[in-house]
Amino acid sequence: MHENKLVDLYSSVILIVFSIVLFSSTFTFQRLTVSQIGSDFAPRIVAVLLFVLSVVLLIQAALKLKAEKTDQVEHHQAAEESKQVQEKPNYWRVLLSIGLIVVYLALMTFLGFLITTAVYLFCQFYLMAPETNRTPLALSLISTIITVVVYFTFKEVFNLMLPAGILG
Repeated sequence: MHENKLVDLYSSVILIVFSIVLFSSTFTFQRLTVSQIGSDFAPRIVAVLLFVLSVVLLIQAALKLKAEKTDQVEHHQAAEESKQVQEKPNYWRVLLSIGLIVVYLALMTFLGFLITTAVYLFCQFYLMAPETNRTPLALSLISTIITVVVYFTFKEVFNLMLPAGILG
């Protein structure tokens, strides 16, 4: 367990540095439009979100590392080891997720953003949700709402068109 926290600690520091470099490099982007939202807008949002999430990861890793150092009780360590033995990673979910992304990207131009994204999100949520939370009605409702909100945000706020596909 100690190694995972160190990996989180080091990777969060690297990601913080990367996000600062990314954000500062957006000031060198050439403005090609007269609108207020230029080519630097999305990379800046990504850089800020990456920075915030990396700081959260850094804090969590530091707190967990500190808690592990102060808590050296034998039965606690034995319980953690037995928990690690019981948990086996589900690599099939990762492979299915990668497959879903490939199919999503392949069908995007033909079916369009609305249809493809709603179906992709439903499949991804169904795949990742615990079996007790796999209610198709709720998952389809959430997928549809997210898709529509993202579509109208890009269309109305950012004035960007997403692939229309067969809805033309």
